[in-house]
Amino acid sequence: AGGIDRATWNQLTTDEDRPLNNRAIQGRYSPGSTFKMAVALAGLEEGIITPEFRTFCPGYATFYGHTFACWNKRGHGSMDLRHAIALSCNVYFYNVGIRMEIERLSRYAKMMGFALPSGIDLPHEASGIFQDPDWKMRTMKVRWFPAETVSVAIGQAMAVTPVQLARV
Repeated sequence: AGGIDRATWNQLTTDEDRPLNNRAIQGRYSPGSTFKMAVALAGLEEGIITPEFRTFCPGYATFYGHTFACWNKRGHGSMDLRHAIALSCNVYFYNVGIRMEIERLSRYAKMMGFALPSGIDLPHEASGIFQDPDWKMRTMKVRWFPAETVSVAIGQAMAVTPVQLARV
């Protein structure tokens, strides 16, 4: 390799799109609905739900005085686990997450490898972020509010690399 001129190097290292980053191990993204599988597994393992557990989705749910929308504004109607997974019903997983509570969700997420380095044999792998009461107190110095668990239950309030998610 003959090297690279200073102007090109500066352009690459200051580009806001970060073309030199390995997004597979350094990009952090919300896992979104893929996290619902972890919530389902944790709920089943803890006996919080069964495959037959049903909840009704009118297109939203209210917890702790806050209204949270389902992606399907018209709602899904009565959902069991199989249909909630197939249709990715937010309201179903909000209900499971609230029943699980953040401490158990956090424990299961970490057991499954969410937000933890995969250990892949590549340099500079980023850690992910899993927001829970410990993380919030450590980073923001404020307490966790129960309504925040609702967002966690559908894979928001966290960030993982593609390799971490593939490992899960």
